[in-house]
Amino acid sequence: ASMAPLPAQARDAMTTLLLEQSESIYLNMNRWLANIAQTRKLAAKITGAKAEEIAFIRNTSDGVSIVASGIRWKKGDEIIINDLEFPSNVYPWLNLERLGVKIVKVESKDGIVSPSMLIKHVTPKTKLLAISSVQFSTGYRVDLATLGQMARDQDFLFFVDAIQSLGVLPMDVKEFGIDFLSCGGHKWLCAPEGIGIFFCDESRLDLLDLTRLGWNSVENNLNFSNIDFTIKKTAGRFEEGTTNLVGLYGLQASLELLLEKGIERNEEHVLNLNEHLRHRLAGMGYKILSPQDEKRRSGIVIFSTADPSQNEMLVKKLANEKVLVIERGGGVRVSPHFFNTMEDIDRLLSLL
Repeated sequence: ASMAPLPAQARDAMTTLLLEQSESIYLNMNRWLANIAQTRKLAAKITGAKAEEIAFIRNTSDGVSIVASGIRWKKGDEIIINDLEFPSNVYPWLNLERLGVKIVKVESKDGIVSPSMLIKHVTPKTKLLAISSVQFSTGYRVDLATLGQMARDQDFLFFVDAIQSLGVLPMDVKEFGIDFLSCGGHKWLCAPEGIGIFFCDESRLDLLDLTRLGWNSVENNLNFSNIDFTIKKTAGRFEEGTTNLVGLYGLQASLELLLEKGIERNEEHVLNLNEHLRHRLAGMGYKILSPQDEKRRSGIVIFSTADPSQNEMLVKKLANEKVLVIERGGGVRVSPHFFNTMEDIDRLLSLL
């Protein structure tokens, strides 16, 4: 949930590319372009999108900003967010207040912000709802399908920050009615930093003005001698310049690994690990801060000692034993992935 270890496959793919670039410059350009296209298909598969609806971005904030700066806002438009969001999914929206856009921040309760809590704040002026698929500070798994239906019924746009779920929990942007999705690669996707996935539903492409343009935003982008300002008809229009090819090679290898294992399998495995962790922690007297409702559980479990002031010391103690957890949401956040085992969880418990 913070930064995943880079799989050997991703490391090796990136190293191979760097060796190619040091020895042959871009004599392998055709293969590079083919790998970009293949990675786009993999990104579409893991999100439930079409390849033409996928763009590669630098990080989650990049995708949020594409939407926030691209929509033609009117004074009085309303955007619904909540008080659990990571800053990446807050600041780009707050920046719109200078345009007269109203930011409606819904207050959570016990680490939860449910559809019933959000719908109370929908008005005829609601333009967009922005929310994370899983909340970083509680592990609360949002009911995306209900929110997507609500967006369609009430006629507003639906934006999802998927960085705390994509790769470990199933995602289907079409089934969930998502208009825009952004996800950096370095968490549950197990990719390097500096590369991520952006989804824009094909029906929403023209809702976003291009605030960044370059040679790669247009059709026939490799014909440098002919200036033809015809914007791409795909989400590729948001990739305005040279691709982070090294990062993309890492992303490709990580996506292949995740999809080979199967996202549903990853979900089942991680939830089983976390159920074991929850049960043992409760028996040891620790307080579970993450949601108890099974349908709202994710890859994140947050717990606290009886004296929360001791959490920081506990995190440092575990780090000294090479067990990586982090302080979040008033407790200690644990976030195992598909590569972790029950033995890993039991070792954590033994150290506690």
